Amino acid sequence: MSMTLLRPCVDAPVSKYVIHGFGFDHTSNDYKVLRIVFDWDVRFPPQAEIYKLRTGVWETVRGADDFQNVQCRDTQALVNGASHWLGFHRRDMALVKVVVLFHMCDEEFRVMKLSDHLSSLCWSDVALGVSGGLLSLMEHNWSDDNLSRWNVWLMKEYGVVESWTKQFTIDSNGWRFGSMFSFRNNEKIVGEMQDEPVLYDPKTHAFINLGIKAKGSLFAKNTYVESLVLLNK
Repeated sequence: MSMTLLRPCVDAPVSKYVIHGFGFDHTSNDYKVLRIVFDWDVRFPPQAEIYKLRTGVWETVRGADDFQNVQCRDTQALVNGASHWLGFHRRDMALVKVVVLFHMCDEEFRVMKLSDHLSSLCWSDVALGVSGGLLSLMEHNWSDDNLSRWNVWLMKEYGVVESWTKQFTIDSNGWRFGSMFSFRNNEKIVGEMQDEPVLYDPKTHAFINLGIKAKGSLFAKNTYVESLVLLNK
C-alpha cells in the first residue's frame, strides 16, 4: 500500500537541503512524516514540518535552540520511537558534532551529545545506524596510522554519552567504505564501496558484493520495524 502526501508548505529551492523522518506514534496510533529544510548558512535556522496521517495536513514544528543543522546525506536512524541524524551546534565559536533527534510522540527536537572523540571527527567520516535496537555509529579516523580502518561503535545505554563503546574495526583493504551504513539482521553491515553496495561480515572479515550497479552514488539505506498497524486512516 502507498499514499501520496499533500504538497509541503515550506519551499525548498535548489540552494537548500531536505531530509525526511518517518515513524509511528503509539500514543495516537498514527504514522508521521517529518520534513526538515535547511541551508548550510548557520544564520538561517532549519524549518521543519510534520505530516500526520490521521489529519492529512502539514503542520509547522518548532526547531531546537541548541542545534544549527543536520547532516544532509544521512537517512534516519530510528531508535526508541525517535528519528536520529548527525548534526552540529555552536559551542564557544566552534561547530561541534551532535546527534539530533525528533521524537514522534511528543513532536520535539532534542540534542544528544557525543563523546569528545566522536564529536571532533570530520563530517565525511561518520555515519549513524541501528544495530539490535541500539544506536550505532561508524567512524573513519584519519589520525589512525592505517587509513583504511573504520571503527563501529554502539551506544549501550540510550542517551548516556559514556556508554558509547567501540565494538570492532573494519579493515577495508585500502578501499574507501562509503557513507551508506546499516546492519542486516544485526550480523552483517550493509555498506558502499566504489559506488556499489556490499555486505561486510565481522566474523569472517569478508566483503560480499551484492552485484548491484548504478551510475554515481545513488544508493540509500534505512531501517524498518515490522508492524501490524495498517497504513490507512
